[in-house]
Amino acid sequence: MPSFYPPDYVHLKMGGTNESQMQLMAMQDGTPTETSSPRSSSPMSADAPSATTATADDTLSPLPRIMYKDGGNGKSTIRWWYNRTKMERALLLFILFLLSLLAFTLLALACSQGQSDKVAKTCASDSSGTTVGNTDAPVANMPPTEHEEICTTEGCVQAANNLIMAMNNSVDPCENFYEYACGKWNRNHPIPDDMFAFGTFAFVREHMRQQMRVLLESEVVSKSRAVQMVKDSYKICMNVTELRKKKTKPLQKGFEDIGYWPMLHPDKWAKEKFNMTELLAQTRRQYGNEVFFQIYVYADAKNTKQNRLYIDQGVLGLGRGSRDYYLNSTMFSNHLQAYKKYIRQVVEIFMDDGNFTRDSEELLADELAIIEFEKKLATIIVPEDDRRNNTRMYNKHRVADLKEMIPQVEWLSFFRGIMPKSMETFVDENTEIIVNEVEYLKNVSQLIASTDERILANYVIWRLVQSSIKLFDDRFDDIKQDLVRVMTGQETKSARWKGCIQSTVSYLPLAAGSIYIEEHFHKNDKQEALACFTLMIDNLRAAFIELVKDSNWMNEETKTVAIEKARNIINHIGYPDFIQVDAKLDDYYKNLHVTANDTYFELFMKVLIWTQEKEFFRLREPFDKNEFDVSPAVVNAFYSPEKNAITFPAGILQPPFFSGSFPKAVNYGSIGAVIGHEITHGFDDQGSQFDKDGNLENWWNNDSLAGFQERKKCIIDQYSQYKVPGTDFKINGKLTQGENIADNGGVKEAYRAYRKYIVKRGSEEPKLPGLQHLSNDQVFFLSYAHFWCGHKKDAAAVQQVLTDEHSPEIFRVIGVLSNLKEFSKAYNCPKNSRLNPEQRCVVW
Repeated sequence: MPSFYPPDYVHLKMGGTNESQMQLMAMQDGTPTETSSPRSSSPMSADAPSATTATADDTLSPLPRIMYKDGGNGKSTIRWWYNRTKMERALLLFILFLLSLLAFTLLALACSQGQSDKVAKTCASDSSGTTVGNTDAPVANMPPTEHEEICTTEGCVQAANNLIMAMNNSVDPCENFYEYACGKWNRNHPIPDDMFAFGTFAFVREHMRQQMRVLLESEVVSKSRAVQMVKDSYKICMNVTELRKKKTKPLQKGFEDIGYWPMLHPDKWAKEKFNMTELLAQTRRQYGNEVFFQIYVYADAKNTKQNRLYIDQGVLGLGRGSRDYYLNSTMFSNHLQAYKKYIRQVVEIFMDDGNFTRDSEELLADELAIIEFEKKLATIIVPEDDRRNNTRMYNKHRVADLKEMIPQVEWLSFFRGIMPKSMETFVDENTEIIVNEVEYLKNVSQLIASTDERILANYVIWRLVQSSIKLFDDRFDDIKQDLVRVMTGQETKSARWKGCIQSTVSYLPLAAGSIYIEEHFHKNDKQEALACFTLMIDNLRAAFIELVKDSNWMNEETKTVAIEKARNIINHIGYPDFIQVDAKLDDYYKNLHVTANDTYFELFMKVLIWTQEKEFFRLREPFDKNEFDVSPAVVNAFYSPEKNAITFPAGILQPPFFSGSFPKAVNYGSIGAVIGHEITHGFDDQGSQFDKDGNLENWWNNDSLAGFQERKKCIIDQYSQYKVPGTDFKINGKLTQGENIADNGGVKEAYRAYRKYIVKRGSEEPKLPGLQHLSNDQVFFLSYAHFWCGHKKDAAAVQQVLTDEHSPEIFRVIGVLSNLKEFSKAYNCPKNSRLNPEQRCVVW
């Protein structure tokens, strides 16, 4: 399902694919999640760098602080001060003055304004926003007052500081608004060595990791068994001493059961005993390994009341969307060399642990055979930008019919082999399966048939080993880092605790989320956020409906259906209520038993089996559109087309993205654009294929559909012209079209909703301190751009172009705002300036 930002933790997305493409964990790490469907969500965000180092003080602070090293003599700080412009210094002094004023007047403000602050935080009063009632009210700037008010509340000061400390005022906003809004932020926040990208999203995610670390390392024993499992899981992951004792023996013990690994056991592997069906079923059931195809359970796209089994194409060893690395061996020769070296080093560790030896030339031949086979596999993988037609990818077949596509697999035996014993008879020859890529299955069948069994066995078990490496000791972290450096530019490996936080949240997302919200998102906070978000969602929904009504390219019948779908979007905000009740949370995990005495390998196996059983049991249940299936401890937002639902986890409901004390210009420019983005996903190139009930059905009039296709093509062509900084690549406009449509529509809807609020309010909001020279409309757009401050290593930028459905941050600003006449009006941009072009692309 589409999301606002590329994911940090592993979630799942529409089209049968795990959304971990922007991190090296996507290299088939096989991390299990409670959200087991690859079609369950599509995140909004744009990078997922690994964690950065932070101090204990940062861990305890309300938000991560910017740290400046002065070498103990203060000279760097002095130089930093004098390197500021006069205006910057004046603004900083003014803000310090306001903060001092706040300190002296805090008690008075608490007494006199306490009640109004409470109301403001709930977004329920005239001063903080009211639901849009009359959608026909004019959208216009209010006339300026004679004496401009300046907002000096703590929220306004914080919001102003966030924006001012990021801005580069020397840049013309009409030529490069991204640099204008983010230039100083990017200079003052270099990418840490243990990350390949750093931006406002990563900033908040790092802070959340620090918060989770404090909670998971607490010695307090929880009354909830589920919560205690989370804490035990983290400690097990952190026990490197035990991992070093076990080495790779837990996995090596299982090699005999699957017929041995010819690369490691050339004398024990027997070609005549090789059985492809048994190997694929055993490695899938026991280890979650998927190579040639992915199997998952999710809503039947044409009847979302029921769940159905799906088969989709596999993922290559270098991650989703990585086919170009294999097919363009000249440009990416370093990547394949690093991959080959990685394979060799992993095998050598396994040989050392098992006291095996291999002839070096024979071992090299096996390594080359794996890579050559994977190159052939890459040629038949369907590119992600060709996987946006959901009707083409909906092909219902009986299990018996699959034999014609891949005769090398006994499909009934395979399905029964991967399912829980209690469900083995649930599938028979007449069970209907939805196949996403029919031609891929036919082509992979031919590839398997023409490949030597030894190579097939080596490749399948290599992918199993590759996905299991995270379960072993830190020797593998060291050798993997060489590959990570080539792929992303990340210089050093992350501290182990950061990876353990990530794994723990991935394994037990709802239990881990309950710990986070208990400490940082109390029940009262949820009620305030729920009231505020419900209000903002209603306002954004009303703004989108206005856009539909105003469109001159849709007929009335199609408009009516689109409006009905918008009104039926389900809201999921913060977290599911049941995770706050220990008994209910424990009941959710009643069949999972993790103890502090488990090894990390045992822990993974238990979670994997529990997750797989939970997924397959869904076949006996109706599809639950109201299920909140994302961890609250995630900084992202999601839309699910099959549910027609938008989800905002607790993690994104915090500064600098959102605060009840921020002025509406800031909130609507940031989190308002996120809400609009997710709503618009229901009407992008893929979401538009689903109706109000989440069913894959064409509800478009032919002429309206032709108009939509024409406007969609404009977006594709526009973004395809943008050259990505630090690379020789241009954006893949076809791959990113859905996110670009959502970005453009989201900001437009947020601006409309904000102006509606001002009309309802009856006057403009007070100005922000230090930004009195900017109108509130200008602050709105500045707040949107601030959302995307950040930068990444050149290698990571290349990886994003090849694999990510999200455009680079700079073009999520430049591309969107150049299409908005409201922006060029707010900043008085000259005609034909970069952000006031003669031709604009508008879908919604």
